[in-house]
Order: sequence, then structure tokens, then C-alpha cells
Amino acid sequence: MVELPNDTNEPYCSNCGYVLAKSVDSSKCPECGRPLVEVLTRRDRFSESGKRYRSKATILGLPVIDIALGPKHGQTRGKARGFIAIGDIATGWLALGGIARGFVAMGGLAVGVFSLGGLGVGLLTAAGGMAIGGLAAGGGAIGGAASGGGAVGYVAQGGGAIGYYARGGGAVGVHTVPMPPAQPSAEAQNAFDSMSWFFGAWPPSGLSGFRSMMVVAGLTIAVAVLLGLIAWSAMRSGAASQETWPPRTG
Repeated sequence: MVELPNDTNEPYCSNCGYVLAKSVDSSKCPECGRPLVEVLTRRDRFSESGKRYRSKATILGLPVIDIALGPKHGQTRGKARGFIAIGDIATGWLALGGIARGFVAMGGLAVGVFSLGGLGVGLLTAAGGMAIGGLAAGGGAIGGAASGGGAVGYVAQGGGAIGYYARGGGAVGVHTVPMPPAQPSAEAQNAFDSMSWFFGAWPPSGLSGFRSMMVVAGLTIAVAVLLGLIAWSAMRSGAASQETWPPRTG
């Protein structure tokens, strides 16, 4: 496999990877002998514009921090894998990226136990434009307990809500709490009262309308902070990396 030069401004031989910056007196590659007119090339600056950093310190066999953003070293997208992973595609205990997968995942598409993203899928909690999870809050929400503009769940609240217990302007379910002055089902009222910490007051007013989103986002961020503190402690311990911060870009 041809190893390309780190310096994107240096011309190189596409056949063997030899740097040709000083080969001005020859018509052939000094390394492989191929004619320069056939093999002389230069890497696109954009193809090496990404950032890479990986700590030497590890937790559970993973680098404490792995950062991979943008195109570099032949990768069009950065793929980060670490205890804390930050990248175009990130996988870790705490993952942040365009596509994030982890115990705590935050990104455009986030999949994890706790997730926060444009599309969030979480085993326990999920928040986002579209959220799917045990506790789900978003523009559209699907979950055991779901709250959103449109919500589907065992217990669901929203502008349009479908569930065994449903509460909202358009509520469809076995037991429902419609908007006043319509009378609510006693069973549904009891169910929502027992989960007022998540769904908030009814009818919603002021910040109570954002209660579900704040609860889910707060739980996700709290766990993320805890993982960050674990990583910070590891970096400061005797196993901490000798690398410097900010991350090196080479």
C-alpha cells in the first residue's frame, strides 16, 4: 500500500509514495523509476483538513479520548472510538458526532442508553426532533412514556397522542385526558398524576410544557458529565497520556 506524505503541499509518486519535492533534475521517480509525467501527483488539501487525536491513557481497553473529525489519512469521514469519542462517526461510552453510538450518545443521529440528537434512539431516555426510547421527548416521540408534538406510547402526551393512557388535544387511547372542558378518564388522570415529574402540569403552561424535554436532556447531560469526570480522573492519574492539549492535528 502506498504511504502518502503528511505534508499536503508536497508532490509525490502515485506508484510508490516517494516524495518528489526535490526531484527536479530527473524525469523519473528516484524510488521506483516510473516516468514523472505518469506518476507525479499532489494530494488535495481538503483531503487532509481533518483533525486526529488519541490519548495514550486508556479505560476498559479504550483510549480515554479519541477525536476524529473530517477527512484525513485516506478517510473521508473521521471514525472515533474511545471512552470519550468525538468524530463524524463516534463510538464510545460518551459519543459525540454526526452519527453517535454509545452509553451516552449525542449527535445528529444518536443511538445509546441515553441519547440526545436530531434523531435520538435510547434504551432508557431519548430526546430530539424525533425521539424513540423508554422516556422519549421531542417533536415526535415514541416510547414507554412519550411526550411531544406527536406522541405514541404506553403513556403518551402531545398535540396528537396515542397510547393506552393518552393526554392531549387529540388523544386516542383506552383511557384519555382530553383538553378541558371535556372530562378526563379517572384511570388516565391517576396515571398522569403519578408521572407529573415527567409530563408536568395539565393543561401545560409556561415551562411546564417543556418538562419532559428538560427531564430527559437533564438526565442525559448528568450522565455525560459523570463520564467526563471519570475520563478527567484517568487523564490525571499515573496512566495519563504524555500527549499535550490541545490535540495535535498531525
